[in-house]
Amino acid sequence: MGRSVITRGKLAGYRYSPGVVVSDTAYLAGHFGVDGDGRLVSEDVAAQGRRALENLGATLDAAGMGLGDVVSMRVWLVTYDEMPQFDAVYGEFFPQDPPARTAFMVDRLPLGARVELDAIAVRGSARVDIRLS
Repeated sequence: MGRSVITRGKLAGYRYSPGVVVSDTAYLAGHFGVDGDGRLVSEDVAAQGRRALENLGATLDAAGMGLGDVVSMRVWLVTYDEMPQFDAVYGEFFPQDPPARTAFMVDRLPLGARVELDAIAVRGSARVDIRLS
């Protein structure tokens, strides 16, 4: 079982892989709300969050997966006060059966970003068969 490296969306000047796929699992590095030139799309956490989720989706698409395959996500914010704005956008992308999620508050993020996202996705997990309670 080998691994495939996803290079789509790699930010210049940083030594990392945006994603690595092993078998049916994709491990995605931190994604930001940046445009194709690596610049933040806005100072607003909601706009950055929306673009970060879109960028994450594009990286997954390069691996033959989609946001529905995300099983776990970590959210990094510079202030908890912005969680409600980010969460509203997050709900647009995951209106039901969202992935497991952990949020962290940090002093600062690269690029001066307000939010960063990383995720784990499993191919074919978009279909929810049963609910455990």
